[in-house]
Amino acid sequence: MNWLSSINNGVKLWLQTKQSALRVIIQSKFIGIVSNIQPSKPLLVLGNGPSLNETLATDSEWIQLYDLLAVNNAASHDQFEVLKPRFYLLNAVTYFQADEDLNELYIGFNRDLYKNLQSKTTWKMTLLVPFRAKKSEAFQQLLASNPNIDAAYFNQTPIEGLPFWSHWGYRKGWGMPRPHNVLIPCIMVGIRLGYREIALVGADHSWLADLSVNEANEALLRHVHYYDTEGSKPMKMEDRIQQPRKLHEIIHKFYLSFEGYWLIKGFTARHRIRIINASKTSMIDAFERMSLKEFAEDMPQK
Repeated sequence: MNWLSSINNGVKLWLQTKQSALRVIIQSKFIGIVSNIQPSKPLLVLGNGPSLNETLATDSEWIQLYDLLAVNNAASHDQFEVLKPRFYLLNAVTYFQADEDLNELYIGFNRDLYKNLQSKTTWKMTLLVPFRAKKSEAFQQLLASNPNIDAAYFNQTPIEGLPFWSHWGYRKGWGMPRPHNVLIPCIMVGIRLGYREIALVGADHSWLADLSVNEANEALLRHVHYYDTEGSKPMKMEDRIQQPRKLHEIIHKFYLSFEGYWLIKGFTARHRIRIINASKTSMIDAFERMSLKEFAEDMPQK
């Protein structure tokens, strides 16, 4: 039966290759993609998981050795002005949609985030955003309102299929593994920026423990972050048209995220790019676990 499994897998990869090639042609931009800045430090991606608090408390001297990349709503919290990240990545489509396409919760999140980015960013910082951000009036107003902030753009297009194809698309910046979690574009864009050593912290990914189903058979997820370790009340996860997701749909999104890290691992192994997971707590099983101190000491001197 091994030969049958191999044939099935080969057919699946070939179909994925054809489908993602079509997606690239239709969805991806080929000009103006974020490019190599020839960095002199390694990159540290600051995830929003609760374990980031422990990292900030114990590893502050090592954090200073890295270029920092913050994500999502980090600017709405005090540590943003302390850390002064060089980069800040926004991935979710909701950050760039007009108010009429969002519910009140996301409208409030966006207004707070853009206000804080505008008022708090007193150092030079690059916002890493998908090309769709160019069409967002609120985002363009943010860039115009603060000269310390500039933008660089990336393609979110999912690229799948045979490794020779997917790795080629990754190198060109045409797309990436499915970006169902913000850390996937963080890593892939970090590689496009020229970083050969990337560390992750605050990458808890402990979502399975925060899932529940209520008596109405609604799947709920409690959102927990380093700035809110008690977490939100269990909330319904919704799709783009605000329809509740079923439990298997939620778990499938988790599956795609964890699978994406393994796809990245395969890509980076061929290009001598090193990614480590320095999170104090993490469910990610793809990347080598190592402390920031050990990673800094183990890196070649430049």
